[in-house]
Amino acid sequence: MARMPRQLDTDKEGRLHLRGQVAGPAEYYPLQKAENAAQLLAILQHFTGLFFCQVVSLSILGNHYHLVCVFEAFRELSRAELWRLAELFYPDARYRPYLRWKAKDWERFNRRLFNPSELMRNVNGGYATWFNRRYGRKGRFWAGRFQSTESDNLVETALYVDLNPVRAKLVKRPERWRYSSAWMRQHGQDEWLMPLEAWMGPSGKPKEAERGYWARLYWRGTKPSKENDGVIPVELARQMEAEQFGRGCYLKSIPGYSRGRVVGSKAFVERGLDRYRAEG
Repeated sequence: MARMPRQLDTDKEGRLHLRGQVAGPAEYYPLQKAENAAQLLAILQHFTGLFFCQVVSLSILGNHYHLVCVFEAFRELSRAELWRLAELFYPDARYRPYLRWKAKDWERFNRRLFNPSELMRNVNGGYATWFNRRYGRKGRFWAGRFQSTESDNLVETALYVDLNPVRAKLVKRPERWRYSSAWMRQHGQDEWLMPLEAWMGPSGKPKEAERGYWARLYWRGTKPSKENDGVIPVELARQMEAEQFGRGCYLKSIPGYSRGRVVGSKAFVERGLDRYRAEG
């Protein structure tokens, strides 16, 4: 029986937590191999650059990956822009189906560029093809369809994804996991990610957003999300804060992390408070 299509509303902005799980036994970790993880990262970067979305955070672990994306609401693109993107989608001169497309085909392609299901189909399909050819194997690589969850708190979702390697006890510090957005932001390889100031708070200032991100990430990491999770030692969080940000970002872990709308330095919180007061 054919699968029913996912009911995703592409006519409005979508903030999604996407997840792909590898098929196989619990101890099967093909994505732990550097070559395999690097290839998946390259495919993710390639296709998210073609679709109308921005990557907020990601992490690739041994048998699954997480991706947090903000999708733009659908809009009609010019034929020239669609043609340019079609050339990028089909770079092989021997296979250029768009040369035979009619008006309805271009309309479908336009819709496709704003559809999270289409993004994941391209990512997972492209990676499965590469992996099977690379290792001379047959059969499915991914365990069923991808998982998709709408995020009503983009900051919390992104921090959850960035802390996955710590929760899995693979590293003590999130920025030390090579195939993650935390590593990229720490090493200046985040030019293709959504800027921190676009989603970390009301200030809109890069330096303020960067301080807030790292401090909040570390202190969030001192608390497990479930039993047996790995955590960031509190002393390490204090040391990081003292070395990188000085006084005033965070002094301890507080319940406001789960309840508050704005968490950060005193000036950062005051600006957020002023904005909420103005909004009533």
